[in-house]
Amino acid sequence: MTGHDPTIERRQARREASRRRRDLEREAAARARVRLAARTTPPERVVLHLGPTNSGKTHDAIEFLVAQAVRGRSGTYAAPLRMLAREVYERLRARLPHERVGLVTGEERINPRADVVSCTAESAPTGGDVLVLDEAHWLADPDRGHAWTRLLLSGSHRHIHVAAAPEAGAVLRTALAQAGHLEIARHSRQAELTHAPPMSPGTVPAGSAVLAFSRRAVLALHRELIDHGRRATVLYGAMPPGARREQIQRLVAGEVEVIVTTDVIGHGINLPLRAVAFAETGKFDGTKRRPLRLWEAAQMAGRAGRRGLADAEGRVAVYAGGIPGFAPDAGLVRAAVAVANGAPSDLSIDRAHLRPDWCELGDPAPAEIPHALTGWRKAARHAVGARPWLRPAPIDPLLSMWQAARAAVRARATVDASWPGDGATVWRLMTLPVDAGGAFPAIASAVLTDGSLRGMLRPESAVARMSLDEAERHAAMMRDLGAAGRSFGVVGGVHPEEASAGEEAASRRVVELVARRRPLTDASLCASCGRPCAPWFQRCDDCHRAALDWYDDGPPAW
Repeated sequence: MTGHDPTIERRQARREASRRRRDLEREAAARARVRLAARTTPPERVVLHLGPTNSGKTHDAIEFLVAQAVRGRSGTYAAPLRMLAREVYERLRARLPHERVGLVTGEERINPRADVVSCTAESAPTGGDVLVLDEAHWLADPDRGHAWTRLLLSGSHRHIHVAAAPEAGAVLRTALAQAGHLEIARHSRQAELTHAPPMSPGTVPAGSAVLAFSRRAVLALHRELIDHGRRATVLYGAMPPGARREQIQRLVAGEVEVIVTTDVIGHGINLPLRAVAFAETGKFDGTKRRPLRLWEAAQMAGRAGRRGLADAEGRVAVYAGGIPGFAPDAGLVRAAVAVANGAPSDLSIDRAHLRPDWCELGDPAPAEIPHALTGWRKAARHAVGARPWLRPAPIDPLLSMWQAARAAVRARATVDASWPGDGATVWRLMTLPVDAGGAFPAIASAVLTDGSLRGMLRPESAVARMSLDEAERHAAMMRDLGAAGRSFGVVGGVHPEEASAGEEAASRRVVELVARRRPLTDASLCASCGRPCAPWFQRCDDCHRAALDWYDDGPPAW
């Protein structure tokens, strides 16, 4: 009589557990469904405003919204950037009673129940009398295009005005084919751009933007301009929204001559610019450094000579400064000017993106969500077969958020893992308007385990002593915490108003530092000899070569 072999039993148990997990994964994927949004009532009238930058398309659409609001009707303006939503909010408040106008973004909520609301596309309501959907070519963006697709395909707006690049016309006409009346309004640029000779720190005209595509490059160029006696400020993505608004206002008011900025200005933000100078024509896209696409450069070039804000004619050039490493492509800049003036571009828009709602995932448990997303993607690919202009959005960004939340609560990655929370709560965390890094892991842990986040708060006196880097990081952390608070209420013992106050304090500190008449950084100076060098390197070429030569006899000192 043979006894039991524990090794065989353990192996069989592992195989059985593996089969059970595969069954659970298949079941979770099978429950996912795709619900292609459809309007219950087609809009009475749709106007597609198609044209390049500075062609008046957004202006005309907003004028219609205001005219309808004056008659007592409700309306929504939806944009890709909170800065642009804020700008239009201020414009609407100047034309309408303040109590009728609201602002809703991932970071701000002011009078959100107003009957006329300016918002980011993700925050836009799907009902109302009028919808103005700006920068609608964003529907082709894999990460955020689903928000524009949702507004085009679903909801109950009676009148829709869509502003977009001409290249998006075909897919927009297809998406809105069931409208009662579809009108195409083609716009031409109001003032022609001029390609100008290279501009230096001393010759770039007042009322100009100098463009670069990293924070370090922006700060290095700001230093160079300050060193040449120019009144300059900066605008880039890591700045708190309040600080960005302050820098724009300083340029509008003439307190500064030049604003050094990133491609944040390329999506409809109106600045009183006489000239745009490209210090760089390449950017890091998250994977590699690549040249700007022609349409990207044209969007930014087109910010010069904005209607009603600056001289009728805008000038565009390369920036020829003294910092090593900057080598803008003059040919690309010249071609971008031509595109901004109406020449064909390299932009191709033929697809709109979809993303699932929670109700389409089949109510998965937290550990089942990745498999539900996989099932949804498979179902979506089949469902859009008859609509080739639709495409399922990538699920990788959502999976990154899920992974960050899973790691935060130390749950296993298997489909049968136990989480301290339900699937709907985890999904709300995954779809917060924040990045997977930063404060998100701590926020996810606090939401799912009732942990405390009070340690994130800092007294104003401490914020007032922060460096620029510290103030930017603190503002970003408070902004993420505020976004979580607007979705979940009090998070980790921190009220949303406390997070907003922390962000405002950090924003004031950034404004204070930027407003000082001295350079913000030493990033463009060689760490060894102190001479100028490329901002993305620590040492100049000579010092780097010297270190390599010396390395033949031993390791370098740094």
